[in-house]
Formats: sequence, structure tokens, C-alpha cells
Amino acid sequence: MRLTRFGLPVLFLALAACEEPPATEAPPPEVFVVTASEQPYQPERTFTARIDSRSDVNITAQVSGKLTAVHFREGDTVEAGAPLFDIDPAPYKAALSRAKAEHERAKATLAEARSNFSRANKLVDKGYISDSEYDTLKARQQEAEAAEQSARAARESAQVDLSYTHIEAPQAGRVGRSIASVGDVVSPGFGTLTTLVGGNDMQAVFQIPERLLTEAAMSDNQPKPSEIEVGLELPNGSEYPYTGNIVYVSNRVDSNTGTVEVRAAMPNPRDLLRPGMFVQAHVRLKQSLSGLMIPQAALQVDQQGTYVFTVNTNNLVLRNNLMTGDRFGENVLVTEGLVAGEKVILRGIQKVRPGSEVQVSDYKPATDPHTGSQPQKNQNEDTDKTNAPAATDNNGGTAP
Repeated sequence: MRLTRFGLPVLFLALAACEEPPATEAPPPEVFVVTASEQPYQPERTFTARIDSRSDVNITAQVSGKLTAVHFREGDTVEAGAPLFDIDPAPYKAALSRAKAEHERAKATLAEARSNFSRANKLVDKGYISDSEYDTLKARQQEAEAAEQSARAARESAQVDLSYTHIEAPQAGRVGRSIASVGDVVSPGFGTLTTLVGGNDMQAVFQIPERLLTEAAMSDNQPKPSEIEVGLELPNGSEYPYTGNIVYVSNRVDSNTGTVEVRAAMPNPRDLLRPGMFVQAHVRLKQSLSGLMIPQAALQVDQQGTYVFTVNTNNLVLRNNLMTGDRFGENVLVTEGLVAGEKVILRGIQKVRPGSEVQVSDYKPATDPHTGSQPQKNQNEDTDKTNAPAATDNNGGTAP
């Protein structure tokens, strides 16, 4: 009786446990997509550059003597012709006076010789003087002319030496430290007294690999130098507010480094650039180009190469093998394998495979574009807002 009473309910429970509910089909996974679109960009290459000045002048003494005056403060900006140094002029004034006296005496001797020879021309025709006397007077005149020219040259040389005792700035610029002090005896062999650097003749000097030069030369769309601009990034990381132009490309390759020297003329109205400064030179086209862009985070790589997953009009996943170019901010340039308007999966990639069906939602970034001290370059404002990075997003994923 106990078995009968409890055995039947247990049997019913066992049969109920064996009955499974009907299986329900899982919904397609949700993915977030961006649309591949044509966007403006500027091809750019960055090189480490050194600032140099085309008008870096060493000021030296041209004559010997005691330094009597220094007319500038070290680091001052001076105009062309501004006085810099004075050397004791007394010995050179005396030498000039002697040269003037010698010149005057030579001129008097020449005047006498010319007068004697003029009379000889009249007397020789009448037979009053012999031919030998005539030749002697002619030679004396020629000697007097040579002596006068020599005395005049000595006078001019003494005048030049005297002018060298007053040293002036040959150009406008910033003067450096004075090596000599008042009372020092200086001479042409003393060396540099100070340096003078012109403010508006700065150049950014950098080296480019010979490979890049060859690629540019072989390109069908090789840009002209007038179509290229050079921007600078200063040592503190800030962007230099002016751009320059390439003015020189070396005609030879450095065999030690395999590079070619390039120089870009840079304006310097605010005197921010100094010779010897190291900066980053950004060489880019002045006019933007247009190219197909997608976010860098959408790219996948395997043994077959770089690819992305796209979604067709039937919400089926496809694999697109790509050829990519340079990266611009958060985006990458696509050169082959994708057309404008295709929907590229950016979030939920790990949930799909080619041929699977998905639910499609547009990707919306969670934060505004970064606007710190190093803004994204080569992108317009709309592009930044579409592809800005974020720590987390509103679509259940983690931003790149």
C-alpha cells in the first residue's frame, strides 16, 4: 500500500521532467556600424629638423688695437649700421695723416714732372735739347705718375684701416655675447668678437630618406615645391603659428646616412625660432585631397591581410579585404577594397562571421572630439565629431 500510494505521483513527476519546452531561435546579434565616406585629408610626413640661420654672422676685428668701447648689451636686437665696438683709432689717424702728406708730395712732384715734359715737347722740335734729355724728362714724368698712384692707394688704405676701428652691425638682428672686453687688445687673429643672427632668415633643416625622394620623383602626381608647406612643432609640443616653403633640396645623397638634405624657409616675426633649436617639421600639401576613410578601430588583420566586416542590404555580414594608406587622427585611408556608402562594423565584431545575419545600429560616439594642446590635424570638424574616441560608448561597447 505504501508503494502504491507514493509510486504514482513520483512517476508523474518523472514524466513531466522529461518533457522539454519548445526551442526558441536566438535573435541575430546587434552590431554598430559606420558608413565609409569620402573625406578631405592632407598627406604629411614628419621629420626631426634643426633651425639654422642664413644670416648668422661672426663679427671679427679687421685691424689690431686696444678695444675702447662696446656699444651694445648682450642679447640686444640691433639695426643694420648700429655701432658695436670701437678700437683705439689714434695710430690709424696718424698713419692716415702720413699717407695724406705723402700723397700731396707725390702730386707736387707729378705736377713738376708734367710741366718739365711739356716744355721739353716744345724744345725738342726746335733742337734746343737732345733726344736723351727728352727721354729722361719723359721717364721722370712716368715715375712721378706711378709714385702719385702709389701714394693715393696708400692714403685710401690708411682711410680704410681707420674706418675698421669703428665696427658696425652689417645687418639687423640679435647680437650675442661679447667675447672681448674694453681694454683687450684685439686683432684679425683674435677670433670672433660676437655673433649677429638675422631674425627673419631662419631655415628648418632636415634629412629625408632617399627612398621617399625616389618615390616622389617617380610619382605621376609629383607635387611642385609651391604646392607644399612646412609646419613646425616647437620643443614644448606647441604648433608654430607660421608655415614655410621648401627652398633647397640637396643635389646629392649623403653616403653615410642615405638621406638628402632639405631646407625650408620659415618666417620668424615673433623671434620664436633660434639657431640650433630642434623641432619637428611636418611636410604636407597646401591643398587637401579627398579619400575614402574609415575608423582605424574597424580594421582586422589575419594571415590573409587587412580586412573589415561590412553589412549588405539584407543585413548579412561580408568580409572585405583592404589596401590601406596613411592614418589621419582616428581614421585610416582606404585605397582598395571598399566603396563609399558601405556600412562597416565597428562594434560587435567578435559576435559575427561572414554570412551571418545581424541587427544593424548606427555607431554614435559617447564624447566630443579631443581639444587639448595637440588637436587632431588634417581633419575637419565634422569628421572629428563622427569618429572621436571615447572611454565608453552608449552602445554597450568600449570605445577605442
